[in-house]
Amino acid sequence: MLIKSYRIALAFILSLFFISPFSYAQKKGKKLISKDEMKKMWVDSVYNKLTRDERIGQLFMVAAYSGGKAYNEEAIIQLINAHQIGGLIFMQGGPARQANLTNEYQRMAQVPLLIAMDAEWGLGMRLDSVQNFPREMMIGATRDTIYAYRMASAIAQQCKRLGVHIDFAPVVDVNNNPANPIINSRAFGEDKVWVARMGVAYMNGLQSNGIIACAKHFPGHGNTSVDSHKDLPIINNSLEELDTVELYPFRAMIRAGVKSMMVAHLEMPALDTEAHVPTTLSKNTVTGLLKNKLGFKGLIFTDALNMQGVAKYFAPGDADLRAFMAGNDMLLFPQDVPIAINKIKGAMDSGKISESRLEESVKKILAAKYEVGLSKPQTISTDNIVDDLNKYVIPIREVTAKAAVTLVKDENGILNKINRDMRVGYIGINVNSTPELCKELYDSLGNVISDWLPKGSSAERVSQLLEKIKDYDATIVAVHNISFYPASCYGLDAQVLSFLQQIQNRDNVMVVLLGNAYACQNFPQPKSLMITYEDDSITESVVAKVLLKKQKANGTLPVYPFMLAGPVSINPINVEVKEPLTNAHTLHKTEVPAEAGVKDMDALFKLNMFIQRCIVDGAFPGCRIVAAKNGTIFYDKAFGYYTYDKKKPVDLNSIYDVASMTKVLATTLAVMHLYETGKLDLDETVDKYLKWTKGTNKAKLHIRDLLLHQAGLRSWIPFYKETIDASGNPDKEIYSVTQTKEYSVQVSKSLFMRSDYIDTIWSRILASPLENTGHFVYSDLDFYFLAEIVEQITKESLDKYVDEQFYKPMGLKRITYLPLKKFNNADIVPTELDIFFRHEQVSGFVHDPGAALLGGVAGHAGIFASADDVAAIFQMLLNKGEYNGTRYFKPETIDYFTAYNSKLSRRGLGFDKPLVDKDDGGPAGDRCSGYAFGHQGFTGTCAWADPATGVVFVFLSNRVYPSSDNNKINKLNVRTVAQDYIYQSLGLPVNHDRPQLYKQQVTDKDKP
Repeated sequence: MLIKSYRIALAFILSLFFISPFSYAQKKGKKLISKDEMKKMWVDSVYNKLTRDERIGQLFMVAAYSGGKAYNEEAIIQLINAHQIGGLIFMQGGPARQANLTNEYQRMAQVPLLIAMDAEWGLGMRLDSVQNFPREMMIGATRDTIYAYRMASAIAQQCKRLGVHIDFAPVVDVNNNPANPIINSRAFGEDKVWVARMGVAYMNGLQSNGIIACAKHFPGHGNTSVDSHKDLPIINNSLEELDTVELYPFRAMIRAGVKSMMVAHLEMPALDTEAHVPTTLSKNTVTGLLKNKLGFKGLIFTDALNMQGVAKYFAPGDADLRAFMAGNDMLLFPQDVPIAINKIKGAMDSGKISESRLEESVKKILAAKYEVGLSKPQTISTDNIVDDLNKYVIPIREVTAKAAVTLVKDENGILNKINRDMRVGYIGINVNSTPELCKELYDSLGNVISDWLPKGSSAERVSQLLEKIKDYDATIVAVHNISFYPASCYGLDAQVLSFLQQIQNRDNVMVVLLGNAYACQNFPQPKSLMITYEDDSITESVVAKVLLKKQKANGTLPVYPFMLAGPVSINPINVEVKEPLTNAHTLHKTEVPAEAGVKDMDALFKLNMFIQRCIVDGAFPGCRIVAAKNGTIFYDKAFGYYTYDKKKPVDLNSIYDVASMTKVLATTLAVMHLYETGKLDLDETVDKYLKWTKGTNKAKLHIRDLLLHQAGLRSWIPFYKETIDASGNPDKEIYSVTQTKEYSVQVSKSLFMRSDYIDTIWSRILASPLENTGHFVYSDLDFYFLAEIVEQITKESLDKYVDEQFYKPMGLKRITYLPLKKFNNADIVPTELDIFFRHEQVSGFVHDPGAALLGGVAGHAGIFASADDVAAIFQMLLNKGEYNGTRYFKPETIDYFTAYNSKLSRRGLGFDKPLVDKDDGGPAGDRCSGYAFGHQGFTGTCAWADPATGVVFVFLSNRVYPSSDNNKINKLNVRTVAQDYIYQSLGLPVNHDRPQLYKQQVTDKDKP
């Protein structure tokens, strides 16, 4: 009864911290409390309500089984009730059973439990009925961090579905011992740089999806030949060797922001001279090296304390005490929790462990619980849980296999020999039935003769197959069902090994090793060799396509079996790559921001929170942001929804009306091209190109002044107001609800304007006074004229001209005028609920009324685009006119148009520029250099490129939804603040070069 009352009281206390931050804000004078303050309040309150025994209980993460021989529900319930353990690591079992147990355990826990799993290649690593993702060796073979990120993101979704908060992954051990019995295929490879890159990408995939990643096994388990589950491995490397190789990936993980670390059971005399003391129990290692020297502030786990690497030398309780005194926070897989608690209590009573030391670890554990959402109750549904967990696996396996299958060498020219006219043999090793690979070869070639060499075959069978091979033009020897680990020669028996060794020098044989690359140490001299790293129907199908020359083998050996003899077409991957491989002449994405130079990940997290707050505040229903450095996209996020009804989320394909960005994405590009080819003189007047302007006050306006918005024109003319009647509806003399020859200009979904009314619009423009001569006034009318000039010179409509000159050659797919001719309306983000002119939701038709009256193609508005394609155009400009091997402009043309070009304003030729004041970038972020150029759009868009920093920044939103009266995007400075966060993440300071650069550029009259 006492226990029940205590639980009720504590539950009430904890419930105080489940209320929203807005409730706290009200209690503190409506001042919004930061997330960090909220976390601290929750952590402190929970900590202060726990007894010392309960605080010690939080240190333990106990193994839980939802099935199998080790099923232990009663034992877990006892530990939760009696000792308030901090968490569980679920081992073998099934998804629904684990979900039900998690719900049960969380309900009875006074402090919510951290739930962890070893899910290096997904939850299938531990659970029945869940399929496996590829192992890390296969990911390493892709040589592309996107595959590590994608897989980890999918694993994160699995974890969230099953109520798992920590994935004890990634393995970032450098597997520099091919005989390693336990790491081996669990590692990304032998090259420390690529191990680090893949590890960071994997970490980002987990942590960006709300799952805590854990880098393991510190300080590096790769150079061992002993399994720490069975004994204590000894690594005799010097401190210098450890620092150079083993610690390299862990330092990278710490810099990238990994939230937890697992310490291995290794004896390393260079770190601790006490015999048989594993690194897990070594204060020199955990506190001295990891915490003090490397500066790791996150959560530190021991490896499992029941492993013989520690249990062989330390009794239950003693190991736990030593591990905690060494500096670990959570004690994983303890053998006896009550004994361990008593040991730690005794050490505290004797003064060996201070209260502050206990407080440090317990508060780190509680903070982790808060970060994964455990300040609120969590319940897992079992509905469709198996399907939900498996739905991510096949797509990941397919794309990874295509990128990973590796053609190591083909000295025999087997790929050229395989065709329908050749006799092709297929010998399946370790199988006795037809695998997918053989089926696909037979279906395509029809002349494949298959044989099998299963385990337990006789020497006579080996001799028969060796004779058969002589009759084939090409023979595929496919080694199936091998073990991932080196014990018993990777599962290859004596006769299989004999056969493989005898066929190595045959000129008509290619060995396809369907599994661990290290297995070829047992047959080191094949002249033709392909390695797949995994053996499943998906991978076998990829191999078949490679053999049939339907696709390339794209992988690279991530490990180099030291016995592999003969020339290898792919270089051994043991040379450190000092700099990320990038190509600034096109755009490509990385899921590892550090590869693009990101130094402050916290700035990107703050950007995420800032945008989410702006959406909550009603600045816009959703947006997309893309940022790149030197051609590498390191930030690409979609936020919110198309509209406030939250029916359709913004995604990476969403197309926005970019409004006045049209001026630089279409019209200015066309003007630059005509200028560069000598067809347009910026110092000529309008009437040279538009004869019909003669006799008007627009005839002698200079092209240069139009580009600079200093020709004297009005900012805009609300033409649409003259086309609506007294009741506010479209004038029936001007509009029709059906399209006819006379009413041919489509203004909206069901509104068509008389085609001759465009002449009326131009008459109004030509008759308008020049009110702003000698001044800078931003004007849409300038670009009405520029578009007409482009069309007059080219004899093409503006939309077709820019599409043919730029969009199509650049391979851009989602940028266009008149988007409904190419895309479904569902892909296009709506703009305004127009209650003044069109009286409908504007979607797929240009928002700007003037551009709408011109049929959707105008010089000042009309372009619709995805953020990717906008970024590509600005990257081309940043590249001085080159993109993906094609030159679109001369560098001097780019420099000329994007420089400061006016004594009257900050403007470039067509492009906007940052304000000249040293601390205020105006329409650009404050950290932009004076070399930056870009433009904003009325609908809530902008794009900027900065040659001084290599940064491209694109922001697309529909802030005009539901009404263009909404100006919160400007009041909150959303676009410039977001851009500043991007610059901050790269470590770029506020720029002070603008005044000097402006003075230099506007006084320099030389032209290219």
